Parts: sequence; C-alpha cells; structure tokens
Amino acid sequence: MVNKALFGSSGEYREPASVPSTPWRFRWPNTADFNFNYYHLLEINKNQSIGCNNNPQIKVAIIGAGIAGLTAARELFRCGYTNIDIYEASHRIGGRTYSIAVEGQHTVLEMGAMRMPFFPAPGSGNSVLDYYRELFQITTQPFPDPGSSIADTGIYLNNGCGPDTQNPYPKPRLDIWQKNGGPPNPLFKAVYDKWVHFADMVTSVCKEFYGQDGWKEFWHKVVQYYWDKNFRELVYMPAIDRYDPSKPGYFGGLGMNEAESKLFYTIGAGDGGWGAFYDISCLYPMRTLLFGFGTNHQLIQGTFDGQGNFAPGPRYQQRITDSLDREFPSPGYVGVQTFAECLFYQPVTSEFVENVSLYEASKTKGKYDVNLYLKNPVNRIKYLDRRNVEITSANLESPRNYDLVILTPTTWASEMGMAFEGFDPKTQLPFDVTYSIKESHWISSCKVFYPLNQRYWEITGCPIPQLISTDTYLQGVYGYAVKDDPGVLLVSYTWEDDANKFIAESDRSEQLAKQCLDELDKILIECENIKTPVSPYVDTSRPAVIHWAKMPNYRGCAKLYREMTWNDDYALLRYNQKYSANSGLYFAGEAFSVEGGWTEPALRTALDAVIHAIANTDGTFLNGFQYSDYPKYDDWNPFDRKPKG
Repeated sequence: MVNKALFGSSGEYREPASVPSTPWRFRWPNTADFNFNYYHLLEINKNQSIGCNNNPQIKVAIIGAGIAGLTAARELFRCGYTNIDIYEASHRIGGRTYSIAVEGQHTVLEMGAMRMPFFPAPGSGNSVLDYYRELFQITTQPFPDPGSSIADTGIYLNNGCGPDTQNPYPKPRLDIWQKNGGPPNPLFKAVYDKWVHFADMVTSVCKEFYGQDGWKEFWHKVVQYYWDKNFRELVYMPAIDRYDPSKPGYFGGLGMNEAESKLFYTIGAGDGGWGAFYDISCLYPMRTLLFGFGTNHQLIQGTFDGQGNFAPGPRYQQRITDSLDREFPSPGYVGVQTFAECLFYQPVTSEFVENVSLYEASKTKGKYDVNLYLKNPVNRIKYLDRRNVEITSANLESPRNYDLVILTPTTWASEMGMAFEGFDPKTQLPFDVTYSIKESHWISSCKVFYPLNQRYWEITGCPIPQLISTDTYLQGVYGYAVKDDPGVLLVSYTWEDDANKFIAESDRSEQLAKQCLDELDKILIECENIKTPVSPYVDTSRPAVIHWAKMPNYRGCAKLYREMTWNDDYALLRYNQKYSANSGLYFAGEAFSVEGGWTEPALRTALDAVIHAIANTDGTFLNGFQYSDYPKYDDWNPFDRKPKG
C-alpha cells in the first residue's frame, strides 16, 4: 500500500515537511525509538573507518555469521580490529538472509528476508541497507506486494463465496484487486479506508515532530496510549475523526466491527493478511507499517552493472573453505543473500587494512588474524575478568579468550544452546536482561516454493493473478521474477498459527509442497472467473520448504513482542549502552531490536555494538564524529505514567 503522506498521486517520493535538526538524525520516515543517522556516519567515513583501534592486541569474537555478525566484523576490521574470530553454527553464512539459487535463473527462492524497505526508496540515503546497496552496487526492483500498484491480487474467502457471508456469491470466484485500481468489493473498501484513515493521521502528525528535539517526548506520549494493547484491540478500538492536539499522541483505533476485523485478518489493507500479528503488541505494526518499514518494498536482484548484466563479485563459484578447511557454499551474488556475501567477500578499504576482504584475511595469516568457524556452535560464554571473556565452542579443542564478544543469534537459540557463566547479576548480566532473553516471543514462519517455467501473470489470456490472498491454509501466494527470468512461485507463505499447522509435515517437504500446489490448483479451477490451474507453469520437480521454527540455530523466524513489554524490550536495547563496558559482552542483531522481522534493525544494532566497542576499548572516533553525538536510551518507564484526557 502506498503511504499518501510520503508519495504523490503518481507514486513519486516527496520530501516530508520536517527536516532533521542535526545531520546525526535520519529524515522521516524512519525508526520511532532511536534516531541516529548511521548512513551519514558510514558515508563520511567511506574511504577510511568509523574509528581507530589503538590496541592491535585486542581480540574479538563474533557469534553468528548472519547479516549482523558480518556487519560488525567488517566495520571493526575497517577500524583496525584485525584479530576477529567468527563462530557460525550452520554450514553457511547469511543467517536469515537465505537465498536458494534456481538453476538457469537469477531469480532465487528467498527462504528468509524477502522484501526490503529503504525508507522510503533506494537512493534516498536514509537507511543502512541503502548505504551497503550503493557501496556494493546491488540492484533492486519493486516487490509485488498484495494490493500494491505492482501486481494484481486475487482474494479468496469463504470457499470462494466472498466476504459477505449473508450474501454469498452464487458461484465461487476470486475477487481481483487490480494493480491500478482500488478494493474490488465495498466490504474490502470499508476495511481499507479505515486503515488508511488511521495510518494517514498518524504519519501526517508524526512526520512534523520527527527529527526534532521534542520527538522522543512525543513518541512517549504515543506509547502511553498504546503500549498496553495488542493489535487486535487496536483494530476494534473506536476511531476518531481527526487528531486532537490537546491529547498529544492519541490517534484512536481502526474502529472495525467483527466482520471487518475478520477481513483485515486475511487481507490486511491490501498488503497481505495481518491476522498472525493480532495477538502481539500494537506498537509493532505502528513501529513498522507507519514508520517506513511497510513502504515501497524492494526485491533484491543482486550485483548487476549499469546495462543490467549480471556482475558477480569476488570468489564467485570458486571453492570456498572456512578456517578449518571445511568447504561451504560459494557466493552467488543474487537475492537478499548478496548483502551478506558482499560484506564478507568484498575488499575493505581503510587506513588500517590494505584492500583485503574478511575472507582473504582469513586465508592470509600474519598481518591479520581473522577466522571463520562454520558448524561451530558456541555453547558457553564465561566472564573471567575485564576484557577477558572465554568462549567454548563445540568443535574446537579448547576454550579461547577474547577482549569482547558480540552475540547475534536469536534469543531463543542463545538460551537453548549457550551457558552464560561468571557474569555479575547486577552489573553485567542483570535479571531484566536474562528475563527478556527468555521471554522474547519468536514467531513461526513457513515458506513453500517452486521454480516457474513461465511467468503465468504475463501470458496473454491467462486469468491467474500474480498474487493471491486466501483464508485457507495457503494464506499468501506470490509470483515474482528478476529481469527476464521465468521466476518463482511462493505457493504458501504463512506465519504463527498458520505456519504451525505445517510443522507436523516438516519431514514430508515434497508431499507438503505438492499438497499446497494441489490446493491452489483446486481453488483456481473452481473459481468461475479463473478456471485455470497454475501447475502447468510450475517446475514441480524442485520444491523447497523451510520451517524456521524447526531450525535449531534460529528456533523462529522473527522476534516480536506482546503488549506491556516495553521494559523487557528496552532491557535488550539498552544493554550495550549500560553494561558492555563492564561485561565485555555486546548484543547485535534483530533479536535485540523492536522492529523484528526486518534486516535493517540487524544492521543498525550491529553498528551500535561497533560504536560501543570502539568507545569501550579506548579507540578513537574519526572525521568529526564523537561518542557524545550518539544518543542514549533513557530509563523512561510507561508503568509510571498515565495518559491524560
């Protein structure tokens, strides 16, 4: 869905009214809780580094070779921290940026992160992802979200009888939300209009405060009204006609009735169902959909030159081994995983390293001591004394000691797989932190993919819409393609309870994929306005299925949170600021953010860990940046405050 507060009627981006009061703040739209312009920090140091390591003997351990771990490793390496060990429990790098190549195509099966926000568009220079996209010359194209201007969306409800259970269609059919049109049914339009009314009110008010000195106080007023409510409550909460400045931060709710709520559960506001998130804090969709995460999503193509030709980076299709000489997948430079591959294989430029990548440094011992240990889960982190933290890994002969350790896995994976020993429960790893690690909510997600032989949505006379939203167990169906490829079919994309229905089938991936494809064919054939199966356009010999809840190194797909957990979330957000100097332990990754399910928070928390690591190891910041420029999380507590009015 296009946010009218950010885009004109033709879809072009337009600058918001509010201009940041300092260059260290991002422009609207951006994250609600912590506004620091990491893009500016990286850009002014593009040819050198964020800071300078004044002690070359410092040893760094990074647990996890996902996007957060690799970002932290690369930026610390640029700063002259050249003794780095990266521990990864799986057989590959990239974490939940996981792109499976399809033979003969540049289009990949995106098993994890799939649609990227750039706040609000590539080239706006308003996100860390955009910085690395520019740096590595990674190309993108608009992602086909349901209800967007990119693709037609079919909506299948009530066995094809439509959204009105009192007046069902005489024969099953798909409602078609045309890519250049509005909602195809008055009931859909009523749902859509209520969401747009709420969203436009919030964004139009927030963008005027955003980036200014009073933003944090205003955001806290918003939190006072909404932090103790889940998303379902927001859907039913009465709407208000217009914003009342005498009640700052209060925007009412969506004002839906029960029938409308059930439609919103399945179709969202045309951007895909939101039912999986009904029982989480309403601050999550407010923080994401309304602050730039839900706008103008991009599909990552990979590394292509200015003429659109594939331009793979270093070590493409070469034999790749880790520091124990164990082979692992070579870089493909297509899909979202391109970011992880570029972070690891593209050369680093700074005054401290000589045009060498992390991978090359891991193979060139002497001046650098960088190691990547795959299939090496860390099972114990033990504090010994200041700048002396011991790590025990499953497949290394003896424990190893480090000055600082950056932890990036999901909180559930850390809780289930690691022991934390020797940390003082008051000054290094307090109860509110360990409690939040244990109680963080991770949602399930399942994806069922097939490669396509042909783009069915571009075939003359083929009535099948590119995207389909259903109230069946399929939930979301997506077709997408890069360049001139046939593309791929995400035949079922499910979250939370809908994904949990598939867990029993986790040992029967091919059967599950076939069942999903057969169900989609059945729906399409029985609909009077379609009557065409999709399977003739599908390469049925190569299905791919992933259950993120079944992956032991993740135990979930995205970190979310329920209502009234503000303090629990902030215990993790503030950890680096409050405790890392004393503990030697740093948190990075989506697991420690409040915008779960996105790549951008993983990048930002990685840079947060890097900034605190430099400050805490007596490093020097460069090119005008000072640690005092970096904002602090305060100890604001909504339990102690009640909204007025």
